[in-house]
Order: sequence, then structure tokens, then C-alpha cells
Amino acid sequence: MSEVMNKHVPVRTCVICRAKKPKALLLRYTCPQNRAGRPIPDPQGARQGRGFYVCPEKACAEKIDRFRGWIHKCKGVL
Repeated sequence: MSEVMNKHVPVRTCVICRAKKPKALLLRYTCPQNRAGRPIPDPQGARQGRGFYVCPEKACAEKIDRFRGWIHKCKGVL
């Protein structure tokens, strides 16, 4: 029997457009050390700490600079 096992694929939500996509297709950002900082890109997904995900699509990527919701996403860390 050569049945292909269905592997679990982690799904995350883009904080800008709220689209649910596989984790591998999204860009991860981690929380800065203080509120004056900016979210830190984490392309390898290896940084410790709280993070959030954004679509690589042009519309979402352009809005991340103006996105202030990361302060809420980093609640308890800052």
C-alpha cells in the first residue's frame, strides 16, 4: 500500500488582511524590545519571543510599515 499520509500543515493568519495561509507562505515578524522600536523581520523563524505573520503580497507588505496593531500583538512582552 502506497498511501500518502496527510501531514499536518501549520496555518497562520496575516495580521493585515486576515487571510489564513500555510505558515511557510507567510513572513514572520517578532516584537521589538520597546514600543519605540519597529517589528523585526524573522525570515528563518528562529528568533525567540512573540511574533506575528504577514502575507508576502504587495498590498500587505506595503502596509506593514504603517501597521500599529503589532503593539497589541506584543501585549505582555513590552
